[in-house]
Order: sequence, then structure tokens, then C-alpha cells
Amino acid sequence: MSTIGGVARAEKAQLPSVAVSMRRRPPLPLQPGRLLLYIVLIGYGLFSLAPFLFAFSSSFKTYAQVLSWPPSFLPNPATLDNYRFILSGAQLFPRYILNSLIYAGAVTVLNVFLASMAGYAFGRMEFPGKNFFYLLTLAVLMIPSQLILIPKFLVAYTLHLTDNYGGLIVPAMVTPTSVFLMTQFLKTLPRELEEAALIDGCSRFRAFWQIIFPLVRPAITVVALLSFQGAWNEFLWPLIVMSHQENYTLTVGLAFFKGNYVTQYNLVLAGAMISLAPLVIIFFIFQRYFIQGLATSGLAGR
Repeated sequence: MSTIGGVARAEKAQLPSVAVSMRRRPPLPLQPGRLLLYIVLIGYGLFSLAPFLFAFSSSFKTYAQVLSWPPSFLPNPATLDNYRFILSGAQLFPRYILNSLIYAGAVTVLNVFLASMAGYAFGRMEFPGKNFFYLLTLAVLMIPSQLILIPKFLVAYTLHLTDNYGGLIVPAMVTPTSVFLMTQFLKTLPRELEEAALIDGCSRFRAFWQIIFPLVRPAITVVALLSFQGAWNEFLWPLIVMSHQENYTLTVGLAFFKGNYVTQYNLVLAGAMISLAPLVIIFFIFQRYFIQGLATSGLAGR
């Protein structure tokens, strides 16, 4: 175990020197082709962000300003009434946020734990039928989710999981994408790490939990972010499996802000910004691990 700790410390000790060498690299000369590339990328970035920025500014407008023509980018004057109404006037909106937090949080925790165990089995263990089951797991990725909605609902209805958290969480507690990411990352770790622990009498589960699991932090971050984002933005399945309005998630609840004859777009946009805030905050906090996890799990062109 001390050797393992020494290897880990040695690997960590090398990171600052690599970072320093990268920082000392002289800047590349700005060639005309590179300058053109930067201009194209900046233009594409602004074009991609324009709808979001317009929606964000419109969330501070009144209903009349949102429908005014020609449309104005900046609100005049800006108002917080939309956010006040959403957070205090709309009685079920806090309940929608709570439902989404419970749903996305539970799915994230279960996906991290179950997918890491499945990835450990596929990536580091040998057992009969391993390749068959792994290919079967990958084959599930090819099936459109809309295709299995009816069978999934029938199973949930038979197990009395409709209109409760179980119906939301159980079908999403482990996904093939999470298993694939964890498997690919776990294959990159040296086998000597756990072999030394097993020789010392460590059980297989303890080797996984105390040695391997702490080393897969980048992959865990990727799986956690993708699971939370997928569950937070999920619309179709919560709409189908939930019957009572107080059990809706945030995305489904926002859809009911749209009326049959008149839609308060200013309120819808304010609610959408509130719905988007947790994802943006979480991504910026963990973006370093997210990018590192994608680069080492086979999704960055390796």
C-alpha cells in the first residue's frame, strides 16, 4: 500500500513540472490563417450564444416588451417582477425545483456508483461472457429512447412505480453511456495498483472502493455531470410517468406555463433561466475534471 501511495505521489509530483513547461512555451506567431481561424471561431461562438443572451435579457422584460416589434436586445426598463412571480407567485414552482433536485441528485449518485462498479467489472476483471455482456451494453446505446417508452411505462405501471419518485429514478439509475465511460477510463489504470493490494489480502470490493474508486475522479465527474444534466433536462419520461401536477419536474412544470390562448413568454424565459442556473454553476465548478475525463475516456478522439 505504501508503494501504491508512493506511485500516486510521484505521479502527482510530475504534474506541476509539466504545467510549468507548458506555461514557459513561447507563444506561436500569429499567422494569417490562424487569425482567420480565430475570427471564424469567435463569430461562431457569438452566433451560438446569441439566442441564449437574447433569452436572458428578455427574462428581465415585461410582457409587452417581449412581444414588441422590432425586438430590442436590452430591456428598457429592466424588471425583476418575472423572477419574483416565478419564485413566490407560482405556488408549485418551488415544488418543481425540489422534484428535479431529488430526481437528478438520486440519478447522479446511483449512476456514479453502479456505473463505476460495472465499469470495474468490464474493464479490470475476467469472467465468462464478459465481451458478450459488454457488447450487449453498447448495443443498448443504439436503441432510440423513444422506442422503449411504452414497454418502460408498462413495466413501471406493473411495479406500481407510476406517479412517484421510483418511476423517475429506477429506469435511469444506470445508463449504458455511464458504463462505457467508466470502462474506458478504468482500462487506462495500471493493473499493478490493485494486484499489489490483492496479494496483501485485500478483498476485491475493498480494492475497488479504497484504491481504484478515488483514482477515477475525472471519469466520475464526467458521469456525474452527464447524469445530472440528462435527468435535469429530461422532459418526455416525467411527463408520461407522472400524473399529478405537484409531482412534475421543472421542465414539465415550465411547459404548463404555456397557455392554450396566451403564453406569458416573459415568465417562461425567467423560469428557463432559473432552470439553467444549476447546470451552468456545476459545469464551471467541475469543468477541469470534465474535460480531463473526456480526454481520457475515449470521447476526445483517442
